[in-house]
Amino acid sequence: MEEKELSGEESFKLINRMIYEAKGYFYESGLGPIVYGFSALICSILSYIRDDKIISLPFSPFYFFIPVFFIQAFIQFKEEKRKKAKTFTDEAIDYVWIGFFLSVIATFCGSLVDAGYIIITIILILIGMASFITGSLSKFRYMIFAGILCLIIAAVSFFIQNKNIYFMLAAAAALVWIIPGFMMRAYFKKQNHAE
Repeated sequence: MEEKELSGEESFKLINRMIYEAKGYFYESGLGPIVYGFSALICSILSYIRDDKIISLPFSPFYFFIPVFFIQAFIQFKEEKRKKAKTFTDEAIDYVWIGFFLSVIATFCGSLVDAGYIIITIILILIGMASFITGSLSKFRYMIFAGILCLIIAAVSFFIQNKNIYFMLAAAAALVWIIPGFMMRAYFKKQNHAE
């Protein structure tokens, strides 16, 4: 295989990326996970209320994730522009969550064939796996713990195939997005205040 010569700018970017990786550079405001987590929490509660016949909705509350996806993409785009460097870890974590979202979209196809509450169990497994991998890559112990706990919740959810499963999804949203989102937000504010 032929080695490609790097330009001066490409060499600088690669060296910069490796330096930031070695320093454990981390840039995340926490806003994205907070928005996504509260959206998942609200959609879960609305789904429970809808299935309990308290309210009537002509569509699944999870369709609210369509605008949330665009909001999340906007937040991600703004944060990417502010990063000093995109590390290999950042890139790997991005791929983990892209894979997660694509898998969730594929899983929602189960609702078209009326697969039932098992869809939520599959999503809980995906959340647990993505969280565990993210925590392992970033060495963020809380995310490893949250991922394992979410996988336990997913295992238990096989035995709760009724509307109560939405509470398990709400708990997973709090564990995986809301709590770490606020943790990252506090770290981000502390880090930016110190600069």
